[in-house]
Amino acid sequence: MDIKQDNARQRLLDAALKIFMTKGYAAASVSEIVQAAGVTKPMLYYYFKNKERIYTELMMLSFREFDAMLARYSEPKSPIKDTLMNMFNELMVLQDERMDYVRLIYAMVYGPAQGAPAVDFEVFHTRMAAKIAEMVQAGIERGEFEPVDVADFSTLLISVLFFCMDSRVIDCAVSMSAEDMSRIIGKVFSKILIK
Repeated sequence: MDIKQDNARQRLLDAALKIFMTKGYAAASVSEIVQAAGVTKPMLYYYFKNKERIYTELMMLSFREFDAMLARYSEPKSPIKDTLMNMFNELMVLQDERMDYVRLIYAMVYGPAQGAPAVDFEVFHTRMAAKIAEMVQAGIERGEFEPVDVADFSTLLISVLFFCMDSRVIDCAVSMSAEDMSRIIGKVFSKILIK
């Protein structure tokens, strides 16, 4: 197979991501995507059928990476505090590595409607909240954490995590680094750890 044709699928994804980010979904055209990828329209149609499917594939790629990351924490190891911190730090590294995807997702969630195919972005929050609650519950059961309201404590942790992540996406004046997140969450943990 021709090397140029072999990586055409990835070039199409990369080009579509860049164009969706800069112009928005509605303004992006198949012609622009194939031109930026250096392929023909039939090649886009072969791999993705249409603009909607290439967009959906971009979103699913980011969800698959997130799910793979969560799967690595399916059996939380002791100490739970360290496991949670490792997961949070890994999520922030993943965000840094895939900032273009993250910015596109933010634009689709928080920006004006663009007629893009429906994607359930809430599932990200739901899965993350469930994983954190599961780990907090395990920390209580293993005697690592004081008995606390699992839902409240999980919400506090995810709030700090998401604030730190949001501050990096939108380039606000209060940008939080991974170190800032670790420091703040460390203070939160100090209130419930069994001494």
